[in-house]
Amino acid sequence: MRFLAASLAFLFANAAWANCPLDLGRGTGWVVFSDHYMIAFRPEPLRIEVGQPFSLLFNVCTKLDRPAELVAVDAQMPEHRHGMNYRPTIVAGVDGRYRVDGLVFHMPGRWELSIDVRAGEESERLTHDFILK
Repeated sequence: MRFLAASLAFLFANAAWANCPLDLGRGTGWVVFSDHYMIAFRPEPLRIEVGQPFSLLFNVCTKLDRPAELVAVDAQMPEHRHGMNYRPTIVAGVDGRYRVDGLVFHMPGRWELSIDVRAGEESERLTHDFILK
């Protein structure tokens, strides 16, 4: 228990992540990590409904506390071997913040979100699964 508390204190005190906030408002969302990137995101509206358009708000950073570029966002249903019926649009903000509009999960099931990011010459694809009922 003491190790867990110390580990959490280290993570939250780490100055390298200070400019890449995990909370994008309303205290909800997800965080995806890789060796080089940290991506926080949340839906708007907060509840994703089948067949209803939604947006995702992103904060994209390198683990060295630099904003990174959100290159592409897409989603597919691996079990059904198809993607979304719509192409989302990315609206850039400042300092690694983005809004992706026009996402629609048109049927229930497992959706795999693909997030392509880049910082300089280094790019990477990160994924996150959603189960939509």
